[in-house]
Amino acid sequence: MPSLSQMRMVGQTCSAYEAEAEEAERSCETCVHWAGEEEDCILDIFWEQLTNLDQT
Repeated sequence: MPSLSQMRMVGQTCSAYEAEAEEAERSCETCVHWAGEEEDCILDIFWEQLTNLDQT
């Protein structure tokens, strides 16, 4: 499972992010696509997005 800081970083830049609540902090944890038994992105894009952040 990714760390909270990783979920925040990806949430800030993810084009597929959709907030569960209007005033939620932008993070994967507050995205409607963050679910499932494994607590991961159901669109299966989290790890790709995180890897792309590291390539500066």
